[in-house]
Amino acid sequence: MFNRSADAIRSSTSILYLLFSLQFLHLCYTLCLDDKYRPQLHYSPSKHWMNDPNGLIYLDGEYHLFYQYNPNATVSGQVYWGHAISTDLVHWTELPIALSPNDIIDVEPVSLFSGCAVLDAKNSSGLQTGSITPMILFFTQATTKKQQQSIAVSNDRGRTFEMYSKNPVIPNDDEKVPDFRDPKIFNWKDKWIMMVAAGDKIQFLESDNLLNWNSISEFGARPLQGSHGGVWECPDLLPFTVNGQRVYVLLVSINPGGPNQGSATQYFVGSFNGKQFLKSVLYQPLWLDWGPDNYAGVSWFNEPNNRSLLIAWMSNWDYGKFLPTSAWRGQMTLPRVLNVQRLDGRLRLQSQPAAEVDSLRISSQFFETTQPLSIRTGHDFTNDLGFRNSLLEVDVLIDTQLMFSDSLAYLRLCLFNDLAEEVCVGYSFGSNEIHLDRSMSGDTSFYSEFAAVATANRESKNRYLQMKVYLDVSSIEVFVDGGFTTMTGLFFPTEAFTRVKVEFNSAKGINQLTLLSATIRGLKSIYDC
Repeated sequence: MFNRSADAIRSSTSILYLLFSLQFLHLCYTLCLDDKYRPQLHYSPSKHWMNDPNGLIYLDGEYHLFYQYNPNATVSGQVYWGHAISTDLVHWTELPIALSPNDIIDVEPVSLFSGCAVLDAKNSSGLQTGSITPMILFFTQATTKKQQQSIAVSNDRGRTFEMYSKNPVIPNDDEKVPDFRDPKIFNWKDKWIMMVAAGDKIQFLESDNLLNWNSISEFGARPLQGSHGGVWECPDLLPFTVNGQRVYVLLVSINPGGPNQGSATQYFVGSFNGKQFLKSVLYQPLWLDWGPDNYAGVSWFNEPNNRSLLIAWMSNWDYGKFLPTSAWRGQMTLPRVLNVQRLDGRLRLQSQPAAEVDSLRISSQFFETTQPLSIRTGHDFTNDLGFRNSLLEVDVLIDTQLMFSDSLAYLRLCLFNDLAEEVCVGYSFGSNEIHLDRSMSGDTSFYSEFAAVATANRESKNRYLQMKVYLDVSSIEVFVDGGFTTMTGLFFPTEAFTRVKVEFNSAKGINQLTLLSATIRGLKSIYDC
C-alpha cells in the first residue's frame, strides 16, 4: 500500500484548495470582465460558441444543463455537448465537455446535435454497471448526409459518459428526410415515448428498453397544423391539469418562420393518449415567446418540484454568429416555469421566471410606489430610486381605461442610459399589441434587421396592463399579464442601462395615466464578483 502522513495529506489538500481558489478567481474575473456584454444574470460559457440547451435533467440535488457547444471558435461549427450544473438554477458551474464527436467513428465528420437526458431507474436498458441510476443522453449523430439518434451512458451521476457500442439506436435510412433530429423522451406508464423532429413534422416512437424503438404516430402535416416557415426542431410535450382536466402542450421550435424574424418556438394545446397527440381546433400558430431571441427551449426531466421548468437559447439563427461579443458568444434565458390557464375562454400557456431568481434581489436596492400615481409622459423614476444598477427587475401595473378611447394611444416602459440609448417595451391601445423596440439600443450595425421593432399579440384584453421586466447588461426578458405574453431580446449599448422611465402619447390630448403600482429592484451578479 501507498501511505502518506497526515501532514503530507494536509499539505497536498491545501495546495489543491489554493489552486482551485486561484482558478475560480480567474474564471470569475474572465466571466465578469472579459467584455462589457458578458451577462450577469444569465448562464453563458466562459469562452467560445453556445446554442441550444440539451439534456436538461435533475439528479441528486443538481440541475444539469447540457448545450450545443463549439470549443474551437465563437461561431457554430462541429458540435460538441457542453455541460454545466447548478443547485439553485441561478449559479452555474461549468464542467468539462460531456460529449465529443471524436468519440464517434464514421466515414464523415460528425456533429452531436440536440437531444435529451433520462434516468433509467428500472435499468430497462441494461446499461447500469453499479449502484447509481444510469443517466442516458440521447443525441442526434449528424453528418452532411444523414441524421440518426444515438446514446451515451453515465454511471457516475453525469460526470463522464460512454458511447453505446451499438449506435445509432434509431438509424435514418430515408434520404428524403435529411432533417431527423432532436430526440425528447418521457415516461408513459410502462413505456418510453420519444419525439423526433422530421423535416416539418414530429414523429412519435415508443420503446420498452430505450434501445429498440417503433414508430407510432406523427403530428404536423401541412398545411393545417402550425407554422411551416422553416424546419421543425426541438420538440417537447408537457402535461398540465386545468380545472381537473388533463391538457398537453407540444412545443416545436422553427427556423426560420418566427413571428418577427428568424427562429422562434410555437406551441400547440391538445391531448395525448399514449400513442398520438391531438391538438384542439385552432390553426393559427401560438408562440411561447414573441421576441427575436428565445429559441429551442426544452424542459427538465425529473424536476423535483413537479414543475414544467424550461430554459432556452437567447439568440437567433439570423444573426447569432455576428453578435459583437469577444471571447464567448451565446447565453441562456432565465429558467421559466410554464403553466396552462384559461384566459378569456381560451387555453393559453403562461410563462413566469422560476422563483429561484428572486434570490438575486438586493434588499437595499428597492423602490416601490405606495399608492396610485397620476404620471405625465416621460416620467423618469431614476431620481426616485436612490441607486443605479444595470441589473434590474421592474414591475408596473397601469390602468389603461382612459386610453381605450384613443386608438392611437401608446405607452412605453424604457430602460436607458445617459447617452440616450434605450430599449423599450411598448403597448399600443388600438391594436392591443406589445412591442419590443431596440432600434436605439446601441450597436445594431452587425445585422441589417437587428434594429427592427418586434411585435406581439397581447393575449389578455384586461384594462389593467401588468409588465415585469428583467434587465441584464445585454438582454431584456419581458413578461406581460403574468406571462401570457412574453418577449426576449438582446441589445448591445455603449454604456449600461441604469435608468427607468414611462412615457406615452395620445392623439386626443390625454397627457397622463394612472400608475397603480411600480416596483423596481436592483439585482446582484450570479458571479458575485
